[in-house]
Amino acid sequence: MLVLIRSIPFTVRKSLLAASISLVPLVAHADPLSLDQAIASALHSQASIQVARHQLEAQKNLSQAAQAQMLPALSLNAATIWTQSRAGQPVFVAANGAREMLGQIRLDIPIYAPQTRALSKLAKDQVQMENYRLQQTRLAVAAAVTMSYFKLAEMDNTIAIWKSALVAAQQIYRTTKAGFAIGTRSRLALNQAELNVLRMHSQLTQTQILRKAMRRVLALQTGLGRQLPALTNMTPPLQPLPDLSEIQQQALHAQPLLSVAEAQIKAARAQLQFRRGARLPVLGAHAAYGVDSAVIPHSGQLGWQVALSMQMPLFGFGRNRDQIAAAQQQMAALQAAKSALEMQIRSRLVQDLGTAQAATIALKNAGKIADRADAVYQMTRKGYLAGAESALALQQAQTAWIQARLQDTDAMIRARLSRAQLALDSGRLPGQGPFA
Repeated sequence: MLVLIRSIPFTVRKSLLAASISLVPLVAHADPLSLDQAIASALHSQASIQVARHQLEAQKNLSQAAQAQMLPALSLNAATIWTQSRAGQPVFVAANGAREMLGQIRLDIPIYAPQTRALSKLAKDQVQMENYRLQQTRLAVAAAVTMSYFKLAEMDNTIAIWKSALVAAQQIYRTTKAGFAIGTRSRLALNQAELNVLRMHSQLTQTQILRKAMRRVLALQTGLGRQLPALTNMTPPLQPLPDLSEIQQQALHAQPLLSVAEAQIKAARAQLQFRRGARLPVLGAHAAYGVDSAVIPHSGQLGWQVALSMQMPLFGFGRNRDQIAAAQQQMAALQAAKSALEMQIRSRLVQDLGTAQAATIALKNAGKIADRADAVYQMTRKGYLAGAESALALQQAQTAWIQARLQDTDAMIRARLSRAQLALDSGRLPGQGPFA
């Protein structure tokens, strides 16, 4: 929004025109903050990453517990039992005596347990799934930090442009004011020069406020707070863009979305094995050392007991068949979903590459336009100072000069951001490999 001259008192206008506008200084820091450093700091401090890590560790513990189900288990069984009796004979049908003493150390060894083995495999697949979800969370955090970083960098460049334009407008105003005092410049030219200064100051102030808010956002995302240093100087990308086939091949191996989908298919396959295992027998071995007596035992009565057991389901009224069919359909659905996701990622990469290529061309054209607009502005400015050009011509040249510079810095940011988006969609962090 432009600021009208009439809405500002003359004393305020005079102070704005006479004094140079200084920027809010950045926090002093020896080394500027690069995008890689900002992402690394965010990955270290953001709570969403900590949540994903804790979930991964919890799933690892559950996987270890599932693995332990396949190992022998040692337990202690001790009890004393009183049973209702009549004339010295126990009334309870399962009782061995009026009082029983039980004390055993038991060792249970699973020999063949297909459902337990399937659950162990499922737990391993879920660990992989949580690991890939952690990678997916890392990419999401990196994407948010990348967007904020480039927005802040664009605002830094925009502030530098408006500041230089303000300095140039102040010089023109002082020259015009001196010419008006001696009668070589008209009042219209003086008002026009004054309007340019106020317009530049308004744009600069608005951008500074927006930059301050974006700086706070980036500070929160990176966890640096008030210690957030200045950003590195943004330069145009130098490396050429890779081929589409190379990008898609990279995405098929590194994209965590596809890895999560593959882990879900493995988990569904393990669930199918679990359902099929309900039809199979379960074999186990048991060993016990101790006593199970109806009288008070003595140390010499301790002994061994060994047993083999088998549990075999015979008929379940179609329950197992339906559960197996449902598990097969679930696995088929996940496989189809993975194929759809792969096609979606391929399509997104095609769009990203096209956007990056267009941004690279736009950056080259914007640089040429900015150079020519600067040349026209400098010639018009010299002509105005020499009295050969009007104030209107100078304003038009100055406006075109500023717009060309803003479009140039916007094109550079877009070129950088499009490459970062291409890297993220292919499963890599920005700045890695050919996407720098």
